[in-house]
Amino acid sequence: METSLTDIKKQYEKLRDILGDKDTLELSYEDDLRCQDALSLLKSRNYILDASTLCEKRYIKAAEWDGFEDWLDEMIKESKRLSRREWTIAIVSAVIGAAIGLIPTIIGALC
Repeated sequence: METSLTDIKKQYEKLRDILGDKDTLELSYEDDLRCQDALSLLKSRNYILDASTLCEKRYIKAAEWDGFEDWLDEMIKESKRLSRREWTIAIVSAVIGAAIGLIPTIIGALC
């Protein structure tokens, strides 16, 4: 099951609240599991470094997160644009399909 970008944004906001003004993010295993998608994105975009040990889940802030939040907001907007485009295509296709389906009825009525 794929996590939506809005769910990732909620995870990110939780992480941001936990971090506060510190440079180290210490998480419980439950929080680490709940926020794994946002953490994965933050790591892949080099905003945090994983400094976890066997006893604790710890991440070090490598860059300011405001750029990540801007990027995430832009990705959410882009996904909404795509879904609107997909809906438009689906509706137009349904109308064209219905019109083609009515052709035999129209021809039968004319003959």
